[in-house]
Amino acid sequence: MLIFGLFEQSIELEQALAELEEFSVLNEQILIVFMDQNKQGSNKQHPPPHDFEVGVACATGAAVIGASLGFTLMLGPILCGIIGAFTGFITGLSVSKLLNKAKNHKTLKESRQQVIIVIESPESLTSQITAILRRYQALSIGVPGK
Repeated sequence: MLIFGLFEQSIELEQALAELEEFSVLNEQILIVFMDQNKQGSNKQHPPPHDFEVGVACATGAAVIGASLGFTLMLGPILCGIIGAFTGFITGLSVSKLLNKAKNHKTLKESRQQVIIVIESPESLTSQITAILRRYQALSIGVPGK
């Protein structure tokens, strides 16, 4: 009989495999398949903004504000606009990199690779093997015919 178990890649998966081997399930009776996570398809509709583009947008806004203030300052509008552009670019680039780094770190934690385990065993051991898989937090368990 075949038993299918779906896990996230974690220490619980390793513990379940170790206990199955102790329970007299041979390595030749276990098939492990790592599932492919296709993240490219989900990001095609909304590409993330690049850090450089965000920096240029902030530089444009800061240059306009700097040039406007430059008419009342001693440095003049051109020099104040250039200073504003540099300041805006550095600020926008830094903030964008920090936000993207935090966002990427969060998505890496959330999305673990999924693993399917296929176990071939006698029908008399099916209930014990499914109990082991449930104990180690299998996302789902499938037994054909049940």
